[in-house]
Amino acid sequence: MNATLTPELCTAVDRFGSSYDTAQNLIRECAAHDWARIAIVMDASGFLEDGDHWYATEAEQVRAASNYDAAKRWFAEECGPIGGAWDDTGWIMYDADDPTAVALAERMTGALHGHPILDDDDHTEREHIAMVEEIEGSPLTLPDGVDGEDVLRELSCPSLGEITMTMVEEALSGMGYVACSDCDEWLTPATARTGEPLCRDCALEESCPPVRWTTPTLYGSPGWSPGKPLTAVLTPYLDGYATEQGAAYREDVRAIVRGSRAGYRAVYGRAA
Repeated sequence: MNATLTPELCTAVDRFGSSYDTAQNLIRECAAHDWARIAIVMDASGFLEDGDHWYATEAEQVRAASNYDAAKRWFAEECGPIGGAWDDTGWIMYDADDPTAVALAERMTGALHGHPILDDDDHTEREHIAMVEEIEGSPLTLPDGVDGEDVLRELSCPSLGEITMTMVEEALSGMGYVACSDCDEWLTPATARTGEPLCRDCALEESCPPVRWTTPTLYGSPGWSPGKPLTAVLTPYLDGYATEQGAAYREDVRAIVRGSRAGYRAVYGRAA
């Protein structure tokens, strides 16, 4: 059988594909199915593809995958299983002389020209999942017990591919979280107060006073070395008030260090 492409498909191949190679591949598929003429379901931008190819934005990829799977379902329901009579190679090809397939393809093409989505519910679900993954895959570490779904609920009409770290940070702030001043851990202060919040590890790091071991010089110069965290001094504060208020605060830590015997001795080299 001398298989051919429909005029519309020839035009599309010339426009969207590597014309000779694409045409020959399609003709081989056509002959394998014993079709005289082959056609491909089209959308407004070209071949209706499966979403696994290159797209300018993630939103375009999600839309393509949704439309492709919806089209496969429609063909399976009205024309038979995909992969049987209708080939599944990233495009949905069909027998151009089959009235049922032609009518279905025309209906889908008309729908896509009027509205770029075949199944709004499916597309919305895929877009939602992609936005959750976008939030959870960002460099920002979410607080314990908080996931992308929680953050997404706090955002106002977000768009896939346009959720920024600033938007996520603002959402977390709206949920009552504050970021540690020295690292990326999120804290949940129980009381609103000014100051610089710290997580437990950063509070202990803040309690490392410079140890004077030579003639005093400017801090950070070779005359100073970092001391050890004053764990024993800070433990009552961290286990008590800091735990109750949801965060330690830099001002508190510094005041405790200055007021303690160990801190005084570390800073000034002698007992208080």
